[in-house]
Amino acid sequence: MRGPLLEEMFTLSKVTDLGSGDPAAYSVGLSMKRRGGREVWGKTGGRWGYNAAVASTRHGERTLVYSVNSTDAKGQEMNRTALELMLATYGLPSE
Repeated sequence: MRGPLLEEMFTLSKVTDLGSGDPAAYSVGLSMKRRGGREVWGKTGGRWGYNAAVASTRHGERTLVYSVNSTDAKGQEMNRTALELMLATYGLPSE
C-alpha cells in the first residue's frame, strides 16, 4: 500500500483523549505508542485463551508479531509474556 491511504494510516488526529488529556494515539486502524525512543505502530487483540499483536516501527526497522496463550486476555493489565516480548523488541516506554 502506498500514497494517501498509507499516510492516513500513520496520521494521528489532532484531538486529546477525554479521560487522560493525552494526545490521540489511534489512527485509521492502527495505534501508536512510543517505546525506546521510537514510534511503534500496531494492532492488538485478544479473546479468552489468547492475546495477539502485530507491531512495527514506521519503516519496518523492528517488527514484532506474536500470539500467546493466556487466561488473562480480557484483563486490565497487559499479558506478562506479551509485555516482555514488547520490551525486548522496542525498549521501555518513552515520552
